[in-house]
Amino acid sequence: MGRDSSMPDTTTKDRVGLFHASYQIGESRPGGIIFKLDLVVDTPNRRVQGLGSITQAVNPPLDVATSLQGSYSQLPTLPPTPALLLVLLTGYPPIHWPHHAGLGPVILPNVDLRMSLIPSWQSGIASYRYRSGPDSDWQEVEAAPVKLVSPAVAS
Repeated sequence: MGRDSSMPDTTTKDRVGLFHASYQIGESRPGGIIFKLDLVVDTPNRRVQGLGSITQAVNPPLDVATSLQGSYSQLPTLPPTPALLLVLLTGYPPIHWPHHAGLGPVILPNVDLRMSLIPSWQSGIASYRYRSGPDSDWQEVEAAPVKLVSPAVAS
């Protein structure tokens, strides 16, 4: 796969600022789990944040919304293999807390995500765990393919 010039190579010393990236984790197949991510990457600070949605067309349907935040770093590799990017994100259920309402409740995480991506941020592999409610057991997904997708355009 050729390098897409719209995505920065963050393994170099260049600091490009912010960029937006949308991903799909998992394969589109009947009954399969799909994890969609809409992220903003802050390269000078190596921070990542955004929104995610885990869905599965089963009965009852799975629909886990999460607000993600975390960081990325380089994984060292032996030459000539390029260094991989390790993205570590923790997600929390979105809450709608009134302005000026004081401190909100303690919210437990509902997603833990680890992605290994190629330096151009185009593709990779991910392992994650999620829970559909605060009292639910953690469900784990290992070695799911990650691909960059075009972000949705607001109309």
